[in-house]
Amino acid sequence: MTVTDTGTRAGTRRWWALGLIAAAQFMVIMDTSIIGVALPEIQAELGFTPQDLSWVFNAYVVAFGGLLLLGGRLSDLFGARRIFSTGWLVLLAGSVLAGAANGVGLELAGRAIQGVGAALIAPSALTLLMMLFGAEPKELTKALALYGAAAPAGGTAGVFLGGVITEYASWPWVFYLNVPIAIAVLLATPALMPAVESRRGSIDLAGALTATGGIGAAVYAIARAPEAGWASAETLLTGLAAVVLLVIFVGVQARRSEPLMRLAIFRAPNLAAANVAQLPA
Repeated sequence: MTVTDTGTRAGTRRWWALGLIAAAQFMVIMDTSIIGVALPEIQAELGFTPQDLSWVFNAYVVAFGGLLLLGGRLSDLFGARRIFSTGWLVLLAGSVLAGAANGVGLELAGRAIQGVGAALIAPSALTLLMMLFGAEPKELTKALALYGAAAPAGGTAGVFLGGVITEYASWPWVFYLNVPIAIAVLLATPALMPAVESRRGSIDLAGALTATGGIGAAVYAIARAPEAGWASAETLLTGLAAVVLLVIFVGVQARRSEPLMRLAIFRAPNLAAANVAQLPA
């Protein structure tokens, strides 16, 4: 085999790996929207109250958003490929539990576990992308374009697939859909993704707990406010708890030598401009 043949095969494998990374981003976002059409059937079969039904969505989002920084840190410490695979295993387990749930508690637990899996998959997928394409700016631009397009595509596809599955199958299949995809990804990952050795470092559990708690309290306050009242004691106290926890999180990050989120990133002009540009009009 010539050097050219070897390079061609490596290049082909790299783009197959990008397809897997884009699929991961697609699935992570799809899982936020695929349940929308199925919610009435989930409510009727599992006995959700109208007030609690929103937590079928919120349990996933809170776990995902709150643990995303921790997922990135674990990816740095234990290797992106290992955390990527672990995330898919966790997502698979959560999907099976959510689909097989026969009560409110199990359903919410399954959704939260799915969110934990997504929080491991998303940052490790981006790390793998940078490892594969970071040395070539032109190729990196193409890879990031495909990766970026996968998120809105997943959100749109989730709404469509959720409706089709609910209409022609049953609501558990909005969760079981993840199972064959997760298995396929787990089988393909060792062959396509680059391996990275583990390295020493600390895990900021205090940061992860305060970030997740703060986000969870904020989501709970907003979800309950229409019923309890925006000026009610419940809403105000929960909102205050969210603020306090997030302030503690910032304080923890400022004092740690290896934080989940380096506060210096907010002083980067390009990043600040990108964040402002993404705010809704």
